[in-house]
Amino acid sequence: MSGWSARTMRGLLVALYGAIKLVTRPRANKIVFLGRRMDRMPLDFRLLMDEVRRREPGIETVVISRLVKGDSNELFTFVPLLVRSMYHLATARVAVLDSYWPTVSMLNHRGSLTVYQLWHSLGKIKQSGKQAIGRAGGRSAEVARAMRMHEGYDYVVAGAEVWNPFYRASFGVDDAQILNLGQPRADYLLHDRDRVAARIRSAYPRLGRDKPVVLYVPTFRRGERGTGALKLATALDLDRYDLVIKKHDSDDLLEPPQAHFTCDEFTGTQLLTVADYIVTDYSSIALEAAILDVRTFYFLYDYEHYLANNGVNIDLYAEMPGCVFQRADELVGAIDGVYPDDVLAAYKRKFLFPDPGHSTRDLTDHIFEVGGLCRR
Repeated sequence: MSGWSARTMRGLLVALYGAIKLVTRPRANKIVFLGRRMDRMPLDFRLLMDEVRRREPGIETVVISRLVKGDSNELFTFVPLLVRSMYHLATARVAVLDSYWPTVSMLNHRGSLTVYQLWHSLGKIKQSGKQAIGRAGGRSAEVARAMRMHEGYDYVVAGAEVWNPFYRASFGVDDAQILNLGQPRADYLLHDRDRVAARIRSAYPRLGRDKPVVLYVPTFRRGERGTGALKLATALDLDRYDLVIKKHDSDDLLEPPQAHFTCDEFTGTQLLTVADYIVTDYSSIALEAAILDVRTFYFLYDYEHYLANNGVNIDLYAEMPGCVFQRADELVGAIDGVYPDDVLAAYKRKFLFPDPGHSTRDLTDHIFEVGGLCRR
């Protein structure tokens, strides 16, 4: 989308939203969840909504979630959702997002609406949002201004405080707006690990039965076709390991011809429960893996390119020595060798929320007590 088309769209939305607000009233017991990362309800949304409803069954909940890759032909299906979201934003007390949602940032809302950005990660390993403006992996400055990218948030839900400078830079918020409460998905991993693993093993009885499981989960690369899966599958001895490849929903990953699992009905987060090793690159799923002490490797085959086109916030080589590789053969050699558990333990202490397991409860407390969602 060009800057001109973004400004035109915003003008139309502003006019329509003004009319919607004139004929509607906000409801103190209504919460709306908005996401554009997948065509199903995101895990964090489900966990938070279940806790809200458990405490107060009378709360009205609305979820709008649609995978949006940025293709021009998606406008025909996404615009009606934007219009629908405007009605719910005009009539809700609380809005919860897990990504940028245009009508939240582009429009001016009633003072009674409280907006939570429940970003879809436990940290900020890679640069995104306002950090990536003007880079190939981000948006142009003109489009970012026209779409008021990541404006309008009252609170950003974050993990460990060590990530706060990067949340400030990504979303343009101050420290008072950052809630270091952790993510609901952390509770899920801690409390439901065995149950989820049993479901996966029931669906895929061959997975991990005789061989260790290597889970490959790369980050999303805008406008590029990742080749890491092909490189890894070619180098890994698949007679000795089961390989599971989970691409980002929006990604165009080059999948290898070698035999591997995709486990389409399970997410990367869920598959951590059966993984012996995880291989990723710049994805914050490494932080989720650390919660479960899954042995983690970074495969940075395009490191210099990624630094120039997107950027990262931490020095992975310094933070995970002996676990970061640019060549697939060296990575596989490390998988075959002795894993440095002390390195993962130090990484976990530094970058994870220090007291996990109650993030859903704490965030729900905040939504009721500070966000203003009405219990009755």
